[in-house]
Amino acid sequence: MTRWQYQVALGLIAPWLLWDAWRRYRHAPPGQRRLLEQFGRLRDGLPRGGLWLHAVSLGEVRAAAMLVSALQARWPNLPIVISTTTETGAEAARALGLPHFYAPFDLAFAQRRVLAHLRPRLMVVMETELWPNLVREAGRAGVPLVIANARLSDRSYDRYARWGGGLLREVLSGVELICAQSAADRDRFLKLGAPHAEDCGNLKFDLPVSEEAVPVPAEHHLTWLAASTHPGEEAQVLAAHERVRAHYPEARLILVPRHPERAGEVSRLVDRSGLSVGTWAPDQPPGDRPAVEVVDRAGLLAGLFPEVPVVFMGGSLVPVGGHNPIEPAAVGRAVLHGTAVQNFRQVFAVLGERDACCEVADSEALATAVIECFARPERWAATGARARAVIAEHRGAAERLVERLVERLASWLD
Repeated sequence: MTRWQYQVALGLIAPWLLWDAWRRYRHAPPGQRRLLEQFGRLRDGLPRGGLWLHAVSLGEVRAAAMLVSALQARWPNLPIVISTTTETGAEAARALGLPHFYAPFDLAFAQRRVLAHLRPRLMVVMETELWPNLVREAGRAGVPLVIANARLSDRSYDRYARWGGGLLREVLSGVELICAQSAADRDRFLKLGAPHAEDCGNLKFDLPVSEEAVPVPAEHHLTWLAASTHPGEEAQVLAAHERVRAHYPEARLILVPRHPERAGEVSRLVDRSGLSVGTWAPDQPPGDRPAVEVVDRAGLLAGLFPEVPVVFMGGSLVPVGGHNPIEPAAVGRAVLHGTAVQNFRQVFAVLGERDACCEVADSEALATAVIECFARPERWAATGARARAVIAEHRGAAERLVERLVERLASWLD
């Protein structure tokens, strides 16, 4: 792709961008409505002359929290402002106590306006937000840009290698430093033409790790959690749950679709399967709970992982690529997962080497694994303890990233 083709494509989707800005405005909570932020018109009061941190959604914000703590320890007087793309990310950002705004669309004039308003000394983008106009305008404004916790899945690498062309090389050349999650991610960026990429480790390993096993509440001993599931996967999970209930009739399933707006669709699927279904509610008496509870809100998984002894990580029985197992592992919950985990291959490989997770090939194997976990809880708890130990051993990515910033960017920050 060339820059000219990219700009034409942006022009063609401009009506959709206007509609999306209006949709976000209408659905934003009272007091958080920002109609024109995505076109670069920021409100007054945002800190200037500091660090602009961009994180797309909830997962990126959680990883960014580890980096923010390390940055504030190194530069306590450095103002930090965070932008997100999604509302769930915005909620998480506000919970960190950081000034927040919605990231602009990648329109050159919008990026220029934000940079002129904030006048940042440094911009850090979480994971892989390679927006051509953002990188170009940051370079023109003299703002060094770092990609933190960067990763490239097999699919993304193939797509960039095939379609990126000269525009991709131009974008990568404008990035001051790419701090990759793993050596494999670093090598992919270098093959695509990045001039500076290093293996700094995965920030998500820096999640707080419990020193001791997290006890499971009594009412959840025969409960399992299917986290971040996708279309085509829920049917397999429900089939597995039917087999589990043939052995343990009181077994319950908490089902969390990756996209909470699908909760109604998933609930109807459960109902058609013949299993009793309800919406998950933490204060519901154990005796009143149905066979399957569907979670219809985002941001609840972190609180569910310590509550449930058996966790299946979704996106892995369908060709999505899996989701990150670090968060449950950090509280001592090993995960069951399918074979499609290419998005987090390095993390699953590290856990698998220590027998700290369990791969299942299909619905039947998933049912067998859950039954085994319920039958031998001490053994599965020991697997979770190994998972927690693996996470503890790999901590330190935030400090390594800050050291890279000190080495390369101290003239901007000190």
